[in-house]
This record gives sequence, C-alpha cells and structure tokens, in this order.
Amino acid sequence: MTEKGKAILAYVFGWIGGLVVLYGVKDNERNTKMHAAQAIVMGLANFIITFIYGRLPIYIPFFSFAIWAIYIVGVVMGIVKACKEDEPELPVVGEIAKSIFGKKIDE
Repeated sequence: MTEKGKAILAYVFGWIGGLVVLYGVKDNERNTKMHAAQAIVMGLANFIITFIYGRLPIYIPFFSFAIWAIYIVGVVMGIVKACKEDEPELPVVGEIAKSIFGKKIDE
C-alpha cells in the first residue's frame, strides 16, 4: 500500500485507524506517521468532548453538530493534504500530535 493510502486510511477510520497505521504498519515515512498521529488526536478529542458533553446536565443548541462539523473539516483537510502530498501538519492538531507522539513520528 502506498504512503498516501495509509494516511487516508488513518483519517477514514479515526483514532483506531491512526493507531494501526502508526504502530501496526512498519516502514512508514515521517509524513504518514504525522498523518496517523493527527488522526488519533482528532478522533480522541472528538470522542472525549462528545462523551463529556453527553454527561453534562445542560444543553447547548447545535453544540454536538458544531463539534462533529469541526471534526469532519479536520478529517477532510488531512485527506486533502495526504492526497496532495503537502506538508502534513494541520493547524493546532499538528502541534498537539507532535508533542504527544514526537518520538514515534521521528523514528
């Protein structure tokens, strides 16, 4: 499978796909590892925010939709960057991913 295909799969399958690409697939390039790390960060952030919001006793109209829309926009941006083979780092998410998975990305 190509590096581009691995990066796209990481985004499509969320944090689980990111974990598989980052830790399960050998011989990845740095850009593919960065895409996988970003997919993990975005997927887990979406899950955690949605989980916490679901437990709160307040209701904010369209909050769930806004969080979902931000997640989808991030996934689409990541897939587009993977297809164009641009610099893989997404705004905000890239820095967080590098701080968490820096050693694994640079291996």
